[in-house]
Amino acid sequence: MNQTTPCLEHAAAEKASSAMKNFSPTSPWLFLALLAALHFLVDIVAGTTSPMWPILERDLSVETGGLLWVYVCWSMATSFSQLLIGLYADRYPCRWLLWAGPLLGILSISCIGLATSPWGAAALFVMGGLGIAAFHPEGAAMAGALFPQQRSRAMAIFAFCGYLGQSAGPYYCGVVADRFGLDGLVWGIAWGAPLLLLLWLGLRKAPAVAVGRRADVLLKKRPVQNASVQHTPQTRLPWGAVGLLLAVGALRILPALGVPLALAYLLEASSGSSSVVGAVQSAFMGGIGLGAMACAAFLKHRWERTALWLFPLLATPLLAVMALGAGWLLVLMVGVCGLLLGVTMPVYISYGQQLLPHGQRVASSITMGVSWGIGGALVAAAMAVFQAFDALPSIFLFFAAAALASSLLCHLLPTIAKPQAE
Repeated sequence: MNQTTPCLEHAAAEKASSAMKNFSPTSPWLFLALLAALHFLVDIVAGTTSPMWPILERDLSVETGGLLWVYVCWSMATSFSQLLIGLYADRYPCRWLLWAGPLLGILSISCIGLATSPWGAAALFVMGGLGIAAFHPEGAAMAGALFPQQRSRAMAIFAFCGYLGQSAGPYYCGVVADRFGLDGLVWGIAWGAPLLLLLWLGLRKAPAVAVGRRADVLLKKRPVQNASVQHTPQTRLPWGAVGLLLAVGALRILPALGVPLALAYLLEASSGSSSVVGAVQSAFMGGIGLGAMACAAFLKHRWERTALWLFPLLATPLLAVMALGAGWLLVLMVGVCGLLLGVTMPVYISYGQQLLPHGQRVASSITMGVSWGIGGALVAAAMAVFQAFDALPSIFLFFAAAALASSLLCHLLPTIAKPQAE
């Protein structure tokens, strides 16, 4: 009788058992999937704002570019507030941000079409931005801590669903605006709030991310509010590396924010419908999402540092000639450009978390928040300048220069060793 058969059967049984664990109610894969779905919901709400700026200016009888100050408020609310939230959440348990933030975002952004003045629109944008910002540090910290030895892959999956949301958001907004006007976005509450409730129910048993000294690990039970745990000394931040990380991220994110906004104004000026504007913007954000997924599927740790500088460099010539595209060629160009920029987004977030292992939420707020805020401010300033000189198509050369500068600065970032299993 063949004695290897029991060994083979035992191996098969272990494999089946492992597969079952991946789908158990307490599986980290299940929690990652729920977090990614929640990220999709949050960012589809955030993405609805991309095509609405010229529409909102028309509805509120504001001159072209007259709402750029509101765009700056929106950008600041969704970005810099993440740092303050991250600093607080790295010291005190804030799991409630996973549902309270998205709820505030859904309620506020869905009601922007009801605003009757720029100040009312600004208030809704700020509240919605704060809600969206509140989710990201906690969500990203939990996603990364679920798989500390595969952090870039986990962040790629988490980020991919966010970019999918940002891809679907503009098209959704464009279709709704064409049929019902921006007022129709209020129906987003009817489907967004119930979906949020379902995801929150699934995440109730998810492990908490530790606070204090070990902010890079998970706790099986929710942490007890104990001063000895939450006020342990923190490792001093490497401010030089953090500053360089911010510069690299802001320059890389500048075209990711600027391309959709510039295209909205250019296509609106050429009498393009809101649906067309949304479709082109969705192609760009969809490309970023595909790039993030490619990172999860193919990018090895030893390639991450190369990817940080190589892909923005490859996107530079496409950005430089983007104003020459039209029709399906433009859709193809923005999609490919988004893909090249998207590959390195999860690597950048993972790099920040590894650079600051004792401040996961702060690291996430810097890479997913503050860098976006700086990029957003630069985009608004550049839009104002190029519109003032009636040279908006030339702004893509500015975006190309930013991508090139980001690529060059990557060579100055410190090398981070591969994480070891604990």
